[in-house]
Amino acid sequence: MPGKPAKIKQMGWVLIFLISMDWLQINDQGFNIFYRPGMEKLAKALSREAPEAKKLLERDLGFEFNEPVKIVLASSDQDFQAVQGRVPEWAIATAHPKDNTIFLKPLKSTSPEEAAVTFRHELAHLLIYHRLNGRSAPRWFEEGMAVLCSGEFEYQRFQVLALMSLSGNFIPLETLSDGFPYNETEARAAYLESESFVSFLIETLDERGFSQFLDQVASGREFYQALSEATGLSFPALEKKWAARVRTRYGLTAALGGSTSLWFLITVLFLYAYLVKKRKTALKKKWLELESGLPAGDDLYDYEEEDGEGNGEDETWH
Repeated sequence: MPGKPAKIKQMGWVLIFLISMDWLQINDQGFNIFYRPGMEKLAKALSREAPEAKKLLERDLGFEFNEPVKIVLASSDQDFQAVQGRVPEWAIATAHPKDNTIFLKPLKSTSPEEAAVTFRHELAHLLIYHRLNGRSAPRWFEEGMAVLCSGEFEYQRFQVLALMSLSGNFIPLETLSDGFPYNETEARAAYLESESFVSFLIETLDERGFSQFLDQVASGREFYQALSEATGLSFPALEKKWAARVRTRYGLTAALGGSTSLWFLITVLFLYAYLVKKRKTALKKKWLELESGLPAGDDLYDYEEEDGEGNGEDETWH
């Protein structure tokens, strides 16, 4: 059961909670959740969900993280800015891996699944940082891993990757090493492409080989060099092999080649859409009971991503 709420204590991270003394805290299973009065139900729900999300991420990354994680639930846009200092206006969730801290900000409308997914995305950034021992990794790898580990799956993936495969207009991954496009459509494509490439790497290396690759990067091996040694291919050759696989898996050539293939594809996509809708309905029913505990004017707290340009090495903005 979640621990009893208590008045916030000094956190070590220069958090700026001195502006107010009405923050409450829940300490439970390695998570310290800070929240404003009136947000108790959401905070308690998060304290129940967070440990299991952490276990799944640790399993995917092949390591255990034993340091406490701080989660700050801001009660408004102003609150979100005040407790962090300089944060882009479009940011609605941030991760500060060096300080093991995640900040989440409410939005007016969202779905429960999107809120949970965004929390897992930020938690993934934090754990990836520690899995690599703070070593530098390309942005496409960090974001691709975060999308994959958080369980995000957008229906748009079929459309985006299929269009890429038909046009051949893949985004060169090296251009995503330091940052993502600012344009929302281009950024979304970059996220999906990065996740697809990371999934390809895991399949290529298998679980054990991928873990050994992460070990090499964590020990200080330069990322692209470690990747080349693990796969036996140069990065351009690896990217070319991935692109060929995407064309095979997502290309519409087979679908357009005959009515049987086309109707099979339509059936699969329809079934997937139905299952996603059914899952979201079940989650919404589970989370609706939290609504009464939110401050007036906010239906649910959303940590849905918005895309922006690059950021500092010690934090991620979404």
